[in-house]
Amino acid sequence: MTEPRVARAVIPAEYGVKKSNRFVAWSQVEERLTRERVYWIVAVHDDGRPHVRPIDGLYVDGTIYVGGSPKTRWVQLVKRHPKVTVHLDGPTEILVWEGEAEILMGVQDALAERLAAASKAKYPEYGTTADDYRNGVIAIRPRTVIAWTDFATDPTRFTFEPGS
Repeated sequence: MTEPRVARAVIPAEYGVKKSNRFVAWSQVEERLTRERVYWIVAVHDDGRPHVRPIDGLYVDGTIYVGGSPKTRWVQLVKRHPKVTVHLDGPTEILVWEGEAEILMGVQDALAERLAAASKAKYPEYGTTADDYRNGVIAIRPRTVIAWTDFATDPTRFTFEPGS
């Protein structure tokens, strides 16, 4: 994955955001994605209504990976409308990931091994193995990520080129 373009997030002046040259480092975003156990995913119904669910997630190689039964509503919606948003919990340290989901019907051995290792580190109670990922997973690749640790001084927009 290539490094994202970094810029100030556009915030209306009335919100009191100070002029600053502080930015959230991409490494902070990656560390948080690796650490957080719950991701909130927003999919969209056919009529445009949002559909929000908490899910387990892994951040590996610049991509968020999640699993889910094809029978669940949110996976069915993602299949029809792959543009999704992922948000992490937190009252002050904010991270909003906008991207496109792809339902992978299988993954290569090397990626399956990396996903299993990440899962063992984050969710050891699940006992997940590489075989669990070889049958498929949902990959959510970023287009735009908004993050801040202090809304008044460091709202940051990370932009990714399609295919990067």
